[in-house]
Amino acid sequence: MINIDDIEKIMLVVDKFDVSHFEFQQEKSKIIIEKNRIHETKINEPYKVETKVFESEIEKNINEEVQYFKEENIEKEYIKAPFPGTFYSSKEQGEEAFVNLYDEIEDDTVVGLIEAMKLFNEIEAGVQGTIIDVLVKDGDFVEYGQPLFEIKWNN
Repeated sequence: MINIDDIEKIMLVVDKFDVSHFEFQQEKSKIIIEKNRIHETKINEPYKVETKVFESEIEKNINEEVQYFKEENIEKEYIKAPFPGTFYSSKEQGEEAFVNLYDEIEDDTVVGLIEAMKLFNEIEAGVQGTIIDVLVKDGDFVEYGQPLFEIKWNN
């Protein structure tokens, strides 16, 4: 089996000599390195595992998100916990969250639930805008006044 250290060494050599395609097989593991991506497949095993890294796609996505936040004079607002308790992002485990990153929300949009003393309380946004950051995870305990979401405020 090919270990991570071996893969790193191979990648350094391939990068150093600007090789565009490289294949290597050892026992039940095989690695194929092409410019800007890596494939690793285990052969003759019940499940095939493939790992792909597309550096240019990752960089593109990061650059798009950075540009989104670089807007000048962005007005931010926070949706805060009205009381302490356990935060839930959906009604039941496994269901879709009430809201997600980059969702447009209205004043009355339910953004989550907080359980306090076995009572589940809906948390409404209280502001119009776009969710630009989710600051808590499902099941996190939150304190009174703790920010839950960061909102890009719509005028």
